[in-house]
Amino acid sequence: MPETSSTDQMRLDVMKRPATRETNEADKFVGERIRLYRSMVGMSQQKLAERLSITFQQLQKYERGENRIGAGRLLLVATTLGIPITFLLDHQAFLRQQAGDSPSELEIPVAAREAYHVGRAFSQIADPEIRRSISTLVRSLARDESDA
Repeated sequence: MPETSSTDQMRLDVMKRPATRETNEADKFVGERIRLYRSMVGMSQQKLAERLSITFQQLQKYERGENRIGAGRLLLVATTLGIPITFLLDHQAFLRQQAGDSPSELEIPVAAREAYHVGRAFSQIADPEIRRSISTLVRSLARDESDA
C-alpha cells in the first residue's frame, strides 16, 4: 500500500464527514461558491431563497457554510443559477484552497467574470447583424492579441 504524505492526509481529514452534523471546510467552500455564482448572475439572496423554497436565513447559512446542503438541493441551486453543478463542487479549487494556494475568497478570474457579463449583455442584443459584427470584432481582436 502506498504511503500517504502529510499533505494528502490533511486533505483526506478535511474531507471526512464529522461524526456529528457539524459542518466542515468542504461545506464552507461550497457555500462560498454558491455566493460567488449567485452574485455573478446578479441574483439576490432573497430571490434565490424564494426559488429554492427556503428562507432567506437558510440560504445565508448555506453560503456561510454554517449548514450543510444536501445533494438534491445543491443540484437545484446549480439549476436555478444556470450553471453546471461541477462549478459548485470544483474539487481541484477546493484542494488548492486547503493547501493555501489560492486566496481565501475564491474569486473567478476577472477575465472570466467580464466574459460572463459581456455574454449576458450580448445575448440581449436583438439585431442579428449587430451581434454578428460584434462577434467578428471580438474574434479579430482575440487573434491580434495572440499574434502579439
